[in-house]
Amino acid sequence: MTATEIRAVDGRTVTLRLGEWHVTDDPETVLVCLGLGSCVALSLYDPVAKVAAMAHMVLPDSSVGRASPGSAKFVDEAMPMLLAELKQAGADRSRLVATMTGGACMLASTFKEGPEQVGPRNVAATREALAALGITIKEEETGGTHGRTVRLHVGTGEVEISTAGRPMAGVLTHAA
Repeated sequence: MTATEIRAVDGRTVTLRLGEWHVTDDPETVLVCLGLGSCVALSLYDPVAKVAAMAHMVLPDSSVGRASPGSAKFVDEAMPMLLAELKQAGADRSRLVATMTGGACMLASTFKEGPEQVGPRNVAATREALAALGITIKEEETGGTHGRTVRLHVGTGEVEISTAGRPMAGVLTHAA
């Protein structure tokens, strides 16, 4: 299921652009967000049902504007949508494992965190939304000043995060 057209890059790789999301139980699928700067990629995975979701969220809340219906552009609108689709696909919220990636400070004028930085605000909004839903963040690679790419392998629950200009941090496993 997806809010946008699925673009298969190499078979079953689904690459999500700004504001896009995808939910699947296809074990051959890899969900990917490339080049995350201030955006946050949220990966949710049920290791028992082997159902996964990923959203490429751009801004913390919808008070600043409107997105197209079914968009994951805003953290506050993406969360309920993802949970509803995960449930429909057979996931149980009590088993969901969350991984959050991105939220870097990307403004050239200043690399220190502050209210003008969208990245830290996206991270805070995502943490608050997950806490309100009772979902714990298992792994997190956020902040800093470098872009990141994240891949979620649906069949295994493995999450790979790479940071621009750095060696890959490794693979996070969220299997049952």
